[in-house]
Amino acid sequence: MLPKKTNDFNKKKKGMLIPFVLVFGGILSLILVGLLSYIALRYEHSLRQTSKSKALQAAEAGLNYYHWYVIHALEGKSAAQIDAYWAGTPLGVPFYENQISDSEGETMLGYRVEVTPPDVGSMIIMVEVTGWDTKRPNLTRTLKARLRKPSWSEYSVIANDIMRFGTGTETWGPIHSNNGVHYDGVAHNVVTSSIVDTYWDPDYGRWKPGVWTALGDESTVFLAGKEYPVPSKDFNKITVDFSKMKEESQPANGGLYFSNPGGTSCGLHFTLSSLGTVMASNVTSCSFDTYEIYDETDFHSYTLPTNGLIFAESNLWIDGSINNKHLTIAAAKLSGGSLANIYINNDILYSNHDGKDILGLIAQNNVTVGLKSDDQLIIDAALVAQTGRVGRDYYTYTDDPSYYLRSTITVNGAIATNRRYGFAWVCGGTHCSGYTNRNIIYDNNLLYYPPPFFPTGDHYSIDLWEEEQ
Repeated sequence: MLPKKTNDFNKKKKGMLIPFVLVFGGILSLILVGLLSYIALRYEHSLRQTSKSKALQAAEAGLNYYHWYVIHALEGKSAAQIDAYWAGTPLGVPFYENQISDSEGETMLGYRVEVTPPDVGSMIIMVEVTGWDTKRPNLTRTLKARLRKPSWSEYSVIANDIMRFGTGTETWGPIHSNNGVHYDGVAHNVVTSSIVDTYWDPDYGRWKPGVWTALGDESTVFLAGKEYPVPSKDFNKITVDFSKMKEESQPANGGLYFSNPGGTSCGLHFTLSSLGTVMASNVTSCSFDTYEIYDETDFHSYTLPTNGLIFAESNLWIDGSINNKHLTIAAAKLSGGSLANIYINNDILYSNHDGKDILGLIAQNNVTVGLKSDDQLIIDAALVAQTGRVGRDYYTYTDDPSYYLRSTITVNGAIATNRRYGFAWVCGGTHCSGYTNRNIIYDNNLLYYPPPFFPTGDHYSIDLWEEEQ
């Protein structure tokens, strides 16, 4: 009886084992299928990520290639040659496509470059580059970049001479001189000099470091630090192509041109209006010691030019305001004789300080604030003195007891001066002429939107790029 009992037990055991194996096998199969699916998804995800990474590399390669191309195609060219390039069949307009192959000649990556040419008077080139992996061309990455030549409006003050910023000066924005800098005010941005070691300071009659202060605690002066030596800025490159500007200022090109009035004329007086006009008059009597206008005639109103350029072959007195306008006013005498100057006695104002208003004033010689200037003078503009200086002459009590000393001058913009700048004078350590307070506030909008036809550096750079999401 015992063997039979054992046999029945084994049959029952086998009967129970078969469903268990089936269930376990089913579960194992599900696990294996899920695992394989997960592996396949992860593998596909990895391939997609690899392709997207390669697409970004392709876009970067396309951007670098176009940057290289622009440098070789445009640098060293005259303004007329650059205009001719953009008027022809420039690379990337409307688009340019290229492929990248491996060492065996197999195509791996591709990119497409689409270029927006610069506006008239601008050096800013907008570029959009889309890259892809040829194995998955539908997975693309796109970069948007801005190429431009650095503008001379990128400094709060840039100078080619020894500079002194006295007590009462406060500056926002970088300061640079190719010579030494004596700074006793408050600098909210870095102050740099190209002096390797020391320079001879004529005010103190001794050798001084490239950037220094007579005040005890430098940390209260150079809030963002100082640095020297740094590479010098070539002021020969700031030479404005006045002939080109004269050509672009002709009405046929959308500009506004004024010839030299000749005769006994002192120059022209421009009063800008926020209504989009400029009132121009002939200054028939003036002083070139105090830069006063005694008499003027021939008042005419002109609509501000569509291309943003006014060119005058004469001295200019400028005041007034602009509204929603990017404008450059240049003064240069191209027929010889004395160099043209710009004189400022009254406010020059923006209606907007968000980049909608940009003004550049370029003088062949000096940009000068006159004796009888506003006590609280505001100049919203980027100022360039090509061969001379931006500043105010030295006046004494005997010149005019009411005007030789002024209160506050504020420049919201930038200053580029070939010779030593200054709106104040110190006699024996005491302020004796000019403005007691000098506020030089850098307009950050000038960094990316310099005034039309404004002088720039030589080299195109990529100053901003981002990936399109």
